[in-house]
Amino acid sequence: MKLKPNISIPSFLQAVQDCQGEVCLVTKEGDHLNLKSVLSQFVFAAVIAGKLQNFEGFITVQNPQDEILLRDFCTQ
Repeated sequence: MKLKPNISIPSFLQAVQDCQGEVCLVTKEGDHLNLKSVLSQFVFAAVIAGKLQNFEGFITVQNPQDEILLRDFCTQ
């Protein structure tokens, strides 16, 4: 899933915490950041803030039902 532009980063990270399984940010280089980790959330916020329009990574979920919690923040 791709992130939509102009999302609320705090709201998105709260939705990630509400997910049952792992939620990862996958960069174009192939790095996986588990967004349930506070350190990864910090890196995510630093990379994403103000640059979401040019961001080329995507979000993966371990539990397909978690896509429902993130649908307002992502496109397919």
